[in-house]
Amino acid sequence: MSEREVPNYWPGHCFGCSTTNPHGLHLRFWYSERGCFTKCTIPDYLCGIDGIVHGGILALLLDEVAQWTNIARLDRFGMTRNISIRYLKAVRTNTEITVESQIISRDDRNAVQQSTIHTADGTLVAESRSEWMLPSPSVIARVTSADEATLHQFLAKYSQKEETVEQ
Repeated sequence: MSEREVPNYWPGHCFGCSTTNPHGLHLRFWYSERGCFTKCTIPDYLCGIDGIVHGGILALLLDEVAQWTNIARLDRFGMTRNISIRYLKAVRTNTEITVESQIISRDDRNAVQQSTIHTADGTLVAESRSEWMLPSPSVIARVTSADEATLHQFLAKYSQKEETVEQ
């Protein structure tokens, strides 16, 4: 996997990726062949049954890595239309996992991604397929409390990237 980190310029308070949210996961992302990935360790306080990561947190991780793939590879924000998740094995808290997403198809308005979670020994523990709409920053601003100018400035920092994804 790549060692090139996706820079995080996000100024908001996202639970998954914000560097300033004191309650967040503070996820960092790296480029992969057709997407990006993160490595993280989920603490005990985000468990379902004691010692096992809550399934909702795993869903959040799959969704978050897919969103960062939209940002890093397509220079776009996405809004999740549909996400289908298969949980294959329990994930223990306090153990490192790798969460990766790859674009499997896209056009100007939509993207489809396949995402996975693996344990450090390579065991596949969860996978998802997600469908994304890729609205303009003005649409994102209308449905959120984010400022449209901030959204444009944020995305402009990614449009200068070196790598592209094939259609």
